Amino acid sequence: MTTTTLDEISNRWLLEHGYPKHYYIDCLLQSATCLRELNFDTLKIVNTRNLPLDNTASCELPDDFVEDVLVGIPFGQGIINLPKQEWITSLRLHDATTGQFVPYQGNSNFNINVDLANFPLVGWTFFWNVNDYGEPTGKFYGQHGGIVSGYKILKQQRRIQFSEDFINSNFILMYIGDGTSIDNATQIDPQAFMTIDAFISWKKSPNRENKDSPEGRNFYNQRRLLVARLSDLDIDTLKNIIRQNFHASIKN
Repeated sequence: MTTTTLDEISNRWLLEHGYPKHYYIDCLLQSATCLRELNFDTLKIVNTRNLPLDNTASCELPDDFVEDVLVGIPFGQGIINLPKQEWITSLRLHDATTGQFVPYQGNSNFNINVDLANFPLVGWTFFWNVNDYGEPTGKFYGQHGGIVSGYKILKQQRRIQFSEDFINSNFILMYIGDGTSIDNATQIDPQAFMTIDAFISWKKSPNRENKDSPEGRNFYNQRRLLVARLSDLDIDTLKNIIRQNFHASIKN
């Protein structure tokens, strides 16, 4: 895909509006500010990092981390995606020996099949669903599926914690940044050209603090147009979504 840069957008704006070159820094600053705002919910420029893990299967998040897109482990030339596991605790304990905070770890010798067998509300055996006459209906319950290993993003502690059975020394993190690491070489979708151009014109006008000014309304109109351009929905997809969510039923 063809991309553009803040340098190209800023120089193009200066040429179109007849400004000399010494306004370049100011124009570049406004471009970076606009890109940072667009990156939260519109462009979503994705960064990819290969990060190491410590001996507690934990790692600090990048400084510009906002939201995770993918967390996985490298496998040959591919990446195996890992699911989020909300049961992983965010509790950290203080190790008096090392002086460091370490993740909480439960008793690994706890046998769930034995220790919970005496609780009447917890059933770990298979059973059949029966009708009022005690006859089995063919529905079988009692087994669980899915993946136990996974991760949890702890934004309050600015770190990612994996389950204690995670044995890899590194992992792949794809995330949306807050835009603080962008520069004039950051690759940008060319569809955002007019949106950033409108933002520069707004901030260079006397109405830079007024969102309801003509310049401000022009920027927000361009932003809505950018959202529509970036959407991958087309007419056929919309028709298919509507038809799939329509259910016919017999009415009395």
